[in-house]
Amino acid sequence: MSNGKKKEMYRAGIVGLRGIGQAKPRSDPWAGYRAPMPHSHASAYTAHPRTQVVAVCDLVPELMEDYEQNWGPTAKYTDYREMLEKENLDLISVATPDHLHAQIVVDATEAGVVGIFCDKPLSTTLEDADRMLEAVERRGVKMSVNHTRRWDPFWMQAKQVIEEGHIGELTRIVGHLGGQRAMMYRNGTHMIDCMCMYAESDPAWLIGEMEEGYEDRTEYRGDGGHDPKTDPGASAYIHFANGVRGYMEICQRTLLNLEVVLFCTKGRIRINDFETVVYIESDTERNVTSRPLNGMFDYSSGMVRAVEELVDLVENGGESISSGREAQRSLEIMIATGRSQAQGVEKIMWPLARK
Repeated sequence: MSNGKKKEMYRAGIVGLRGIGQAKPRSDPWAGYRAPMPHSHASAYTAHPRTQVVAVCDLVPELMEDYEQNWGPTAKYTDYREMLEKENLDLISVATPDHLHAQIVVDATEAGVVGIFCDKPLSTTLEDADRMLEAVERRGVKMSVNHTRRWDPFWMQAKQVIEEGHIGELTRIVGHLGGQRAMMYRNGTHMIDCMCMYAESDPAWLIGEMEEGYEDRTEYRGDGGHDPKTDPGASAYIHFANGVRGYMEICQRTLLNLEVVLFCTKGRIRINDFETVVYIESDTERNVTSRPLNGMFDYSSGMVRAVEELVDLVENGGESISSGREAQRSLEIMIATGRSQAQGVEKIMWPLARK
């Protein structure tokens, strides 16, 4: 469903101005995820020729001052409801701490916003996720969730190789996230979503446990991504409904890394943010050869592609490749991992029960 109208310029607002909300493109090519590129909501809207940030909202005045220095003057609010009431927004980015997404999304749909770019994870409870999805679907609002790699051709090329049958059928997925900020809800959701993206299936059941020393963290206790100790890692074995099996490892006691290995019947692919390597067994020599896939380093970034897609969805209808329903899968895996730990590392079945 589209709004039936196309605008020369879409009015956008951002709620939450830390980090991902307004950071400028990195200049150090070794600073992280294939920098420099537009990697924040503010930079993505600025890069799109038909979106303009007309209002921002945060509780910290200094962050709004930083926004004005980085991106220019705009209307500033400390209450997002007031911003929704006064600014006639078309699009809104929700870049607040993880557990605060739900009410902002619901209120935005009721205020007449037609496109929502919600940062990851979708929410931190199933109940919040349910009411977010109900709100956007009931009003026909388009919503994308910022699992950025779904828009990134560097990660999508691996999916294409499998879909085209070059290395056979996907059977197993192993995902690893390491480093000090290997936090399940804050950053682990990216890696889990990648596993779901390649599996293309809902989970059927899961067995999981929390990182050593955090066995009591069976529910989200995070502080919005600031202190890694509030949101530890976890391990889980995931049996997807289509038969694909996955193993995820999120651990703050391992080397900084986000990597997924896709095991297929005729080969495998190892992919991280800097390289993609395909391993194929030779039929004639009975040995395994490897080669990198062409780089496809795209400095327009997944964030810009996400905004491009959101505008297209508003105008032409359709569903995001990183929709709320897709994001719900990774949330369910995180919640099920905590439940498994709470029940003595027992098998958790789908569909997950609500409280």
